[in-house]
Amino acid sequence: MNKDIVRLNNQHSTWKQIADKLDLSVEKVKYKWRKCVLERDGMSWQSDLNAVFLSADRLYCRWRVHPSILEAAKRCNKPLNPAIMDLRIFDITDIYFNGMNAHSVTCIKVSVSDQFWTIKGLRRNRSYICELGFLTESYLFFPILQSHPVHTPYQSSGDYVYKMYDAEQFHQNPFRVPAWIEHPDCST
Repeated sequence: MNKDIVRLNNQHSTWKQIADKLDLSVEKVKYKWRKCVLERDGMSWQSDLNAVFLSADRLYCRWRVHPSILEAAKRCNKPLNPAIMDLRIFDITDIYFNGMNAHSVTCIKVSVSDQFWTIKGLRRNRSYICELGFLTESYLFFPILQSHPVHTPYQSSGDYVYKMYDAEQFHQNPFRVPAWIEHPDCST
């Protein structure tokens, strides 16, 4: 079927015409086309950074960086050491994180060939976000990937009460911005 989509597209057929001929939706045709192009160009997987808790104070980070993304990042800013990357863990509890205003930062040097790391000793009742990048020749951190925020468990069973009011306010009015703010500021 992918060969039919490629053949029809090379004949300058529109997405609608291809969908009608193959009895598929236009969205399905576009999806199959994109998948075929990515596989042809050798980009069958995306770049991502995921963080998952293994225990209350242990975080497992796993990442995949497509070589073309890494190469493009190196061309933007020359790394201090191209074989070493930085995995940074930011404490972003109760702040709008803009990349520079974390409560604390932990830096771990990892090899470019590494794809995972385990971080121990995280504090309870804190929010964290991870970034993978490299240190430039001017000693600035150049981030490539960012994880989703994660929250460590509460220290005691009663600690959830502190956030209960904010959660209840958001539940009653879901169209307002929630009072808890453990997420990155993507507007900059």
